[in-house]
Amino acid sequence: MAQIAPFRGLGYNPRKVPDLAQVTIPPYDVISAEEQRAFHDSNPYNFIRLELGLSTPQDSPENNPHTRAAAWIEQWTREAILLRSARPSIYRYELDYKTHPDAVKTRRGFICALRLEDFSSGRVRPHEKTFQAAKDERLGLMTACGANLSPVFALYPDSNEQIYSALSGGRQEPPPVSFTDRAGMAHRLWPVSDRLIVDRVRELMLDKPLFIADGHHRYETALNYRNHLRKQCGTGNPNAAYEFIMVYLTDMNDPGLTILPTHRLLKNLGDRDCVKLVKSAGRLFDVERFEARGEGLLKWKEAIGAGGARKDTTIGVYSGKAEFAYALTAKREEASALLAAKSIPPALRALDVVVLDQLVLRDLFGLSELFLADERNISFMHDFTSAVEAVESRRFDTGFFINHTRIEQVREVASAGLTMPHKSTYFYPKVTSGLVINPIFRNEEIL
Repeated sequence: MAQIAPFRGLGYNPRKVPDLAQVTIPPYDVISAEEQRAFHDSNPYNFIRLELGLSTPQDSPENNPHTRAAAWIEQWTREAILLRSARPSIYRYELDYKTHPDAVKTRRGFICALRLEDFSSGRVRPHEKTFQAAKDERLGLMTACGANLSPVFALYPDSNEQIYSALSGGRQEPPPVSFTDRAGMAHRLWPVSDRLIVDRVRELMLDKPLFIADGHHRYETALNYRNHLRKQCGTGNPNAAYEFIMVYLTDMNDPGLTILPTHRLLKNLGDRDCVKLVKSAGRLFDVERFEARGEGLLKWKEAIGAGGARKDTTIGVYSGKAEFAYALTAKREEASALLAAKSIPPALRALDVVVLDQLVLRDLFGLSELFLADERNISFMHDFTSAVEAVESRRFDTGFFINHTRIEQVREVASAGLTMPHKSTYFYPKVTSGLVINPIFRNEEIL
């Protein structure tokens, strides 16, 4: 049972900040140090000051990026840079983006408050592992600010599109919030406060399981924050604001939903001979070889699906030092048997990322957990062409290319109560930060 609710969002005042493209940012976990500085310098009200403020050598427990974020929220609210909605709303949200230069997709969804559920309930289902350090850092920011600064991205099944249709009934034209960001993506946001529509959407969501697409760390952080405040305030008020988290929800059947592959690029491989290792893979893989230039590289790209065209498990291997590129297509029975011997559950055995991680990188190349966890040895890229160029330029020794994880695989893994390896999915685009904030006041109720 997914219990959602409207909330009184805090957002930029269009009279003070007329162009949201100047202040909104991607989620904190995809922002580089260079981008962080650029966002900070671009506009005095850029959301980076809240979501990922700059550190200084003088930082202390009393003065640091988290405490400064809280101070900015207080100041911007006082100066009416940020305004709080007078009425609780669900925020209907559409995003136009390009997957290719001539291919535009629209992803439809909405931002709302969601009652926090422990994963043991089965109502909210994760699919990826999390890291404690990231959760500790986000908890520090959430505690300082007393707010959800950016939403968790989650999916729900709705084959009849009833929820989308219900929300469309409360849409104004033109949208109150509309802008095109630096990446050329067009955003449209409609606050829906009509109680009949809100109640209908809440009713339709009650029987929907939710699958976290992105924001596992933020969700677990909110659980920790809730548990902390329960100790301080007690558990007598189930509608307290801290019992909820801001989420962005979209139908997992929405044609605008895109999952990108995450290719692995490795260096510091030492004297490992890529050609010899790949040639030894015949017991578990059908091995195809292609010339690593011109037409041969194009045929290789087609053979491995370039991140999405194939449904069988095919791994592309390309070394800038080698004359050839390879396509390794897993022999289903042999690969599955070896993964079963490693105690890998059935729902995970067909994932390209699991076959790559367990059978290619660990078994075939003999790489350890310690090696693969070291960012000096491994990098991740989503764009196929950019990843190939990174290997060709010799910035990396070898690239391993996979197809994206399919939405039905995400659903199967999450429904089985399992988690995928880190960097298994990349839902594109990420949800923009700065559209709306969910302030959490201890003495306030959501419902």
